[in-house]
Amino acid sequence: MPAYYSVKKIYGTDTVYPTDIGCYTLGLLPPISMADFGICMGSSVSSSCGFAQATDQKVVSFIGDSTFFHSGITGLINAVHNNHAFTLVILDNGTTAMTGHQPHPGVDAKPLGVERTRVSIEDVVRGCGVKDVHVVEPFKIKKTIEAVRASSEYDGLSVIISREYCPLYAKAIGERKKTRPFAINANKCKNHKVCINELACTAMFLDGDAVRIDRNLCTGCSVCAQICPENAILPVKD
Repeated sequence: MPAYYSVKKIYGTDTVYPTDIGCYTLGLLPPISMADFGICMGSSVSSSCGFAQATDQKVVSFIGDSTFFHSGITGLINAVHNNHAFTLVILDNGTTAMTGHQPHPGVDAKPLGVERTRVSIEDVVRGCGVKDVHVVEPFKIKKTIEAVRASSEYDGLSVIISREYCPLYAKAIGERKKTRPFAINANKCKNHKVCINELACTAMFLDGDAVRIDRNLCTGCSVCAQICPENAILPVKD
């Protein structure tokens, strides 16, 4: 969600957004609405090669870490070889989240009690010949937007690696950071609804015309607080 938000802030709606097979296919739903094509595993990268040639629109494709290892690398090599110009966003959540948290070559298997050699996505991308590579922590909105802006200004193939654990997997392996849920300060909120209209966070809901946050669903990621124009979203005090 924060990665989509940052990309949309720079690329807007007049962009072709191929997506792929994974939990991030939910990006097709409003208000994100950034999944124009989803055909098969790996197709986001390969179809972007065609769209980049066939249209003058910007092209930004999304693929997950496990899908990238499964069938995204070949499309990326083809894009490098043929000098295609688009941006690929690799959503690296540290596991195969959609089908049960199975390990893939990029997973740190030590928390699972398994000895495996971890393959770096960044090293693979650079090894394929991509020159413009950005690694971001998506919950840091300002820095992520800066990286996305740099990718949009690059004349050629750009890759953004958005790296953040799947929250369910992080909890399972003991990597979940202890955070406090957030709440909306009604005295500061001007009811612009930027938070609920642009993020689509499942912890947010409308109470009449006012936005509220369900503290039992809030993970404390702070993204909503970072984009609130009044700084009206704050951590709940113990």
